[in-house]
Amino acid sequence: MNAGLELEIGATKRNTLVNSKGIKYLDFKGTLTPKYYLVWLHLLLGYLALVVIAVAIVGLHTYRPELFPLSVLLGGVLLGYVIAHNQLFLHEATHYNLTKSRKLNDLLANLFIGSLTGQNVRTYRVVHFQHHRKLGAPEDTENSYFDPLNVRYVIESLFGIRPLKVLYGRMKFTKSQRSKKAEGLAHQEYLTGQLLVGLLLNGVIVVGALVLNYLPLALAWTLGVLVFFPFFGAVRQLLEHRGDHASKATDYHQVPHGKVNRLFGDGPVASTLGGAGFNRHLLHHWEPQISYTRLHDLETYLKDTEFAAIIDKSQSTYFQTFLHLFGR
Repeated sequence: MNAGLELEIGATKRNTLVNSKGIKYLDFKGTLTPKYYLVWLHLLLGYLALVVIAVAIVGLHTYRPELFPLSVLLGGVLLGYVIAHNQLFLHEATHYNLTKSRKLNDLLANLFIGSLTGQNVRTYRVVHFQHHRKLGAPEDTENSYFDPLNVRYVIESLFGIRPLKVLYGRMKFTKSQRSKKAEGLAHQEYLTGQLLVGLLLNGVIVVGALVLNYLPLALAWTLGVLVFFPFFGAVRQLLEHRGDHASKATDYHQVPHGKVNRLFGDGPVASTLGGAGFNRHLLHHWEPQISYTRLHDLETYLKDTEFAAIIDKSQSTYFQTFLHLFGR
C-alpha cells in the first residue's frame, strides 16, 4: 500500500491493456454501464436501517428505561454510522451515476441525500473534482488525510472541530472559484437554501421525537448527526488516503503527500463504512466515472491482467489500516 501504486496503475496506457482472454480494456470498459437499480436499492436499505434503529431506540427505552444512557449513546453511534453511509451516495451523484439524466440526478441527490445534512451536490461537485485533480497535493480540497491519526484527530472529529475546518476549507475554495465561473458552482444563496432544508428536516425529526415523548431518540439523533456522522466520515477518508510512511511532523498543506489509495474488500464494514464504492477507492480514482456498481467487475478484470499483483498489494481492511496508522 505505498504511494506509488496509484501512479503505477494510473500511468498505464489503457488502449494497450488486455486480459488473458484477449479482451481489450477499452472494449471491456464500454460494458461497465451503471446499475441504477442497485444504487437505489442500497440507498433504500440505508434509510430502512435508520428507521429500524430509531424503532429499536424507542423500544429499548419503553421496555428498559433504566438503559436510557445506553440507548442514547449506542443509538447515536449507529445512527451516525448509517447517516455517514447514506451520505456516501452523494459522491455517486457527483459523478452523475444516480440516473441517466444529469438534471434529474442532481434533483434526486439534493432531495434524497443532501437534504439530510444540508449538502448541495452541485457545490460538492466543484470541491470533489478538485480532489481528483489534486489528490496528494497541497491543493487537495478533501484533505483530512493530511493530519496524523491520533487521539487529537479523534477528539477533533467527535467534537465538531474537524468538520468546521472542512466546511471552512470548502467554502474558501468555492468562493475562490466563483470569479472563475467554475462548472456547476452553486451561488451562495443556493448553498444556504440546501443548508436550511437540512436544518429544517433534522429539526422536525428531533422536535417530533420530543413531542412524542421519545427523548432518547431526540438525543441519539442529535449525537448521530452532529458527532458520530462527522467522525466516521473523517476517519474513513483518512484511512483511504493517508500513506503508510506519512510523517506526523510534515505539514502536507505545504509539502505534497503523494497519491495513495487502497482496496478494502467486501466485508460488512467495508461495504457500509466504505459503501457506494469507497471500499474500492483505488479503482475509483483510476476510473472516476465508472459507477461503484461496476467496480467489482473492474477489479475482476484487472486481476486477470498484469495488474493482478498491484491489486493484491493494495488490499487491506479499515480496521487493519486504522491500527497501522494510529499514532504514527
